[in-house]
Amino acid sequence: MAGPVTCCPGNGTGPRLGRPTRRGLGASVFLNRLSPTQEFDYRMSLRILAACAVLVTIGCSGGDGEEAAPPVSQTTTTAAASVAPPPTGPIDQALATRGEQLFQSKGCIGCHTIGGGRLTGPDLQAVTTRREYGWIMAMIINPDSMLKADATARQLFAEYMTPMMNMGVTPEEARAIYEHLRRAAGAN
Repeated sequence: MAGPVTCCPGNGTGPRLGRPTRRGLGASVFLNRLSPTQEFDYRMSLRILAACAVLVTIGCSGGDGEEAAPPVSQTTTTAAASVAPPPTGPIDQALATRGEQLFQSKGCIGCHTIGGGRLTGPDLQAVTTRREYGWIMAMIINPDSMLKADATARQLFAEYMTPMMNMGVTPEEARAIYEHLRRAAGAN
């Protein structure tokens, strides 16, 4: 039989709503016997195992594994195809400055650098020369769909083991971020 239910002192209920705390009812006897450090290690191991299961599921999506990834133009999603044509000509400095601000405020700098090396996500230095405009825009606007439909996005996920977060970027904001990336590519 499991040990006693761990509740808040006093009336035996949780902190606010009068319910027993989750630790007492949901945790196994095993976890109750671990030190906080051991419990953290155990929970991290479970998270890593879950991440591996996701990678295996994505990796086993079919094929014999020896097929070359289709060209980016064949893998772009409908969202990428609906984007306006790529910008040409000189860089719009005002739009690039807005894009730089968005790159920071939307949290892109938490995972990406531009010329500073790899972080949680890839270094975006010269990404505008490596990837098509529609692919970049789709990845910024709707990374969830790209991960499901695009071989290159799945390859990046397998390499970095972290999916790109959907930050709710609008097409106009994505265009500004793209212009910032274009300006940064010309800087080096």
